[in-house]
Amino acid sequence: MAKEKYKDSFWLSYSDLMTSLFFIMLVLFVVCIGKMKYDNVKLTDQRNQANAEKEQLERILQLDVQFEELSKSSALQYIEEKKMFIAKDFIGIEIFNPLDDTIKPEYIKTVDSVGQSLLKVVKRLYEKNPDLNFQLIIEGYAAIPWQQLQNHSYNADSKRMYELSYHRALALYYRWLSKGINLRAYNTEVIIAGSGFNGSNRDENVEENNKRFVIQIIPKISRSQSNVK
Repeated sequence: MAKEKYKDSFWLSYSDLMTSLFFIMLVLFVVCIGKMKYDNVKLTDQRNQANAEKEQLERILQLDVQFEELSKSSALQYIEEKKMFIAKDFIGIEIFNPLDDTIKPEYIKTVDSVGQSLLKVVKRLYEKNPDLNFQLIIEGYAAIPWQQLQNHSYNADSKRMYELSYHRALALYYRWLSKGINLRAYNTEVIIAGSGFNGSNRDENVEENNKRFVIQIIPKISRSQSNVK
């Protein structure tokens, strides 16, 4: 009888031991699966981040190509201290009638020539980088009259000058559009602005040079849709 009880006790203990081992192995299995999934997710995130950084770097490196294309344009001049291009054919000349946004007849050909040159630039940029978008900014400025400048009698935030410089930039855009010069083509967004007597791109040394338009072409660097979650 004692022997039978001993056998029963042995098998009960053995069963408990095996059950405990089973649960331990089950827990370890679940932990291992979870760790593998976590590592896979982490590795995928790292790969996605690396791909995004690589793509952004490639787009940034394309800026040298874009700068070269802008430099080729006969209509644009690079201003080193301002890090910008301006429409050089408009510098220091009054292509508009005083306090008006009507282009003078003698400058119509100049305006059309600048527009054609800009169109060639955005087209070349598009052909070299068809997946890249651009912003083209036409920013008008106004020179402060000499007397007002000497007497400090001008208002730097003159609403009239903001409106006038904007409408002059708009007049350029409409003139180009009427001649079939569509600067919005080739993945290019056009922004028309007027800074009047203000703006960070003013020529602080020669006030007459502010009778000009600043033309900026800016690449829009963004992550591709494939990397956006």
